[in-house]
Amino acid sequence: MINIQNLLENKKHLKISTVIFAFVLVMFFSPISNNINHTIQSFFKKTAGNSIPDTNIVLIHITKNDIEKLGTWPLKRSYYALLLNNLNRYGIKGIGFEIFLSDNLSFQTVYNQLLSEQISQTKNVLLSSQISDLYFDGDQTTADSIIYPQPKSANKNIVTGHLNYKDKLGIYIPTKLNIGDKNEYAFSYAAAKIIDSSLTADKIIKVNFNLSWKDFSNYSLLEFFKLAEEKDKRLNDLKDKFILLGVSDPSTAKFISTPNNERLPGIGLHAIAIDNLLNNNYLNSSFIFLSSFVFFFLFLFVSYKDFAAKDITCCILLLAACIILSFLIFVYFSIELNYSAFLLPFAFLVLIELLIQYWESKTELSTAINEKELLKISLLKKENSLLKLQEEIERAANNPDDNLTKKIDSLKNEISELKNSQQEDLTPAAGLPEPKNFNGIIYISKAVENVADTIKKIAPTNATALLLGESGSGKELAARAIHTLSNRSENKFLAINCAALTDSLLESELFGHKKGSFTNAGADKQGMFEAADKGTIFLDEIGETSENFQVKLLRVLQSGEIQKVGDTSSIFVDVRIIAATNKNLEELVKQKKFREDLYYRLNVIQVKLPNLRERKEDIKILANHFAKKEDAELTISKAVVKQLEQNDWKGNVRELESIIKRAAIFANSENRKIIMLNDLPPELVKFDKTNLESLILESLREKKFSHSSINETAKELGNLSRTIISENFRGIFFKFYCENNFNLDLTVNQIANSDEGEIIEKVNSKTSTYLNNIQKDIRKHSTSNFEELKKIFQSKYKNLPQRYHQYLDEIIQQQLRS
Repeated sequence: MINIQNLLENKKHLKISTVIFAFVLVMFFSPISNNINHTIQSFFKKTAGNSIPDTNIVLIHITKNDIEKLGTWPLKRSYYALLLNNLNRYGIKGIGFEIFLSDNLSFQTVYNQLLSEQISQTKNVLLSSQISDLYFDGDQTTADSIIYPQPKSANKNIVTGHLNYKDKLGIYIPTKLNIGDKNEYAFSYAAAKIIDSSLTADKIIKVNFNLSWKDFSNYSLLEFFKLAEEKDKRLNDLKDKFILLGVSDPSTAKFISTPNNERLPGIGLHAIAIDNLLNNNYLNSSFIFLSSFVFFFLFLFVSYKDFAAKDITCCILLLAACIILSFLIFVYFSIELNYSAFLLPFAFLVLIELLIQYWESKTELSTAINEKELLKISLLKKENSLLKLQEEIERAANNPDDNLTKKIDSLKNEISELKNSQQEDLTPAAGLPEPKNFNGIIYISKAVENVADTIKKIAPTNATALLLGESGSGKELAARAIHTLSNRSENKFLAINCAALTDSLLESELFGHKKGSFTNAGADKQGMFEAADKGTIFLDEIGETSENFQVKLLRVLQSGEIQKVGDTSSIFVDVRIIAATNKNLEELVKQKKFREDLYYRLNVIQVKLPNLRERKEDIKILANHFAKKEDAELTISKAVVKQLEQNDWKGNVRELESIIKRAAIFANSENRKIIMLNDLPPELVKFDKTNLESLILESLREKKFSHSSINETAKELGNLSRTIISENFRGIFFKFYCENNFNLDLTVNQIANSDEGEIIEKVNSKTSTYLNNIQKDIRKHSTSNFEELKKIFQSKYKNLPQRYHQYLDEIIQQQLRS
């Protein structure tokens, strides 16, 4: 059975093994690799589009219409003789017959002599031959026999070329064939040789279908005859061109399919092959093996460095880089790479990374669920310790030890506290007062009651209001309440966060714009002021706006006049403005960052919203309200309520709602209808003797910080992972070190809690290593900027519990200062 925890603790090895496995698949299971490469290459060709064909090649193809008009297939060879006769008038460089002129057609006998005469009078005529089965042996290709075309039997000097190729995930043409003691060149090579005599034939080429055969200059046979009869000047362009004659009739020609040619006839195939040879852009497969190893070692490096663990985006960016580079190499250099050698490792790495993230989230959830078990473990340990002490004091009944008696009393108190805590975490909070609901604002506190009274008084007026309060304190709810209770409630309430938009976008959103006033302004747009006419606009984060915008807003407040972006005329609107900010506007006015005249215009009526710290009595009823929103049957334990009331709530009501949503998910995962302490984020819980930190420290002290103490503690605390124990201990040290004002000796003694020199030395050795590692890594980097270092040191934060991150921050900053 697979041990998931062991795999998570050896993620690097798991990823390296995954890459090796993917590479083995690529190298030894060729059908998988070949199909992937063929698919990627087809995608590249479609993406790149068609290249421009070589202008030295002109096609004359025999269509279905040509055959119907000229007789039946095969055509009388007198037509070919006529074609040669006409072409000779235009000074062509040569002609290739991509049609096999068989010797077995008796009705052609009368025309053979005529064709042979024309061939002898035409420069550079190339005929096609037929080959029996091809045999490939490396770069050498052989065949058993060859059949020559009929005209060659009359004239041995006629040049021929074979039309054969191998079709297997690409078209392969052997440029030179060995047939006994004879050599036969490929038809496409022989044609290209006529155009460029410097070409050599010593390889098997893989055709690069980078263009469409119809992009070549081409004529149908009858079209050519007609133009020749009319002596059309366009045919003068045939001078020094190589003519390729073939069949495009679907019922006669053999077709293949390529990314750029859905139905490619033989004439098109050989035209593209000739183009490849002339421009040296046939596919080069010699780098496939090398690229396999390059991609393999690249992904091996990624796995070793554990980049993907930071973010799957890294892997995606790497894939994109490989694809773009491969695409450019393929399109511009016609070089094939082993695309499967990066695609398969990428797919496997992403799959493994997703599985790791899934397993880690499950581990995180199970760790949270185990918090409940830790309470039981702690209680059991205390009861066992109490039992041992009681037995010890009974043995010393005649001479009782005061220290033993004090320890017993202390343990009894701790056990009582643990049982109470355990009971409180299982008991729903009862007797919650009935909350008031003022237009969505839930409260029982006097502070919010005062706000509600103020809103009731100012709502019926048209006065501008300024809402002050921390982020998350409910400013938008208050603004909506003012609108709902006003005479404008039948009209629109529109809200906008001024800090979320740039100046130009903010102006466009609020005032609207005219078509063509800026790039992408394709039509007139109605602004929010115009849309909210007779209604209310809520401008949140007004303190974040620029002076330029403030001037325009002041104009609206003074006269109700707005001007669309790009317009020269103004329109008037009747809109009530409610602004809000979490900044001190008076201070911003003094600093010349906020216009004084605008401040006084906005500050007609000021409403200050209390933060959650100032209305602690609302916490329990808000938490209960949010829990009921998630599940009508969901309740909150007494212990959770007590914990929530002790928090500072810097994010106010918004943070509280987020915490309860998270807790509800964890509770539902256990099919519970009560939110318990272990459902809260670890950093929120105020830790005491019942928490994991205390249990770990107690267990390590009992085991005298021995070499095996981490593993034994992990097993003792419910088979937790070794990483959880070691990372928590690292965090405990960081916390104590900061609390002791970075005094290492004091911290070591506090953690060891012993006078034994050996124990102190073990703790000192371990904790000094933590500090030395931080110092060493700081020295490696030239920057002294904390934020930059924190990004570099992400691995140091990775497995460290969140509640200890602040202490690691402090230590890094202290090391930078020193």
